[in-house]
Amino acid sequence: MAANTVRQERFIDLLSERAPVLSRWSYSPDEPYSITVEFQTSPDDWITWVFARDLLLAGLQAPAGVGDVRFVPFEDEGDRLLLFQVESDQGRASWFLNRDDAEEFATMTLDAVPVGAESEHFDMDALIAGLTDV
Repeated sequence: MAANTVRQERFIDLLSERAPVLSRWSYSPDEPYSITVEFQTSPDDWITWVFARDLLLAGLQAPAGVGDVRFVPFEDEGDRLLLFQVESDQGRASWFLNRDDAEEFATMTLDAVPVGAESEHFDMDALIAGLTDV
């Protein structure tokens, strides 16, 4: 999974019926601590979730996340999958991702900004200026 690609994943709804959903995963070295995922809800509408890159990295190894975003790696009949769950006050959704694709995306983020080098790419002064500019 490369940055800014569109993927079709398997979506599980509340009745355990499967339906396709498009998602866009992106990572920017300008925001090295976060990953953005967008889900298409209609032809012109996307819902955006932003979460810590460390959460995805941890979730590829073991269940991770205690808040609104969770990952659980597992195997099903030889398929390496990653359960991706999001939850808000408006509902919850779960997707099964191909874990190899998720690992490829994670590797791409690490190639762009290695763990521990995030502060070299993050402009804290610009963030503070944006927050205090009222």
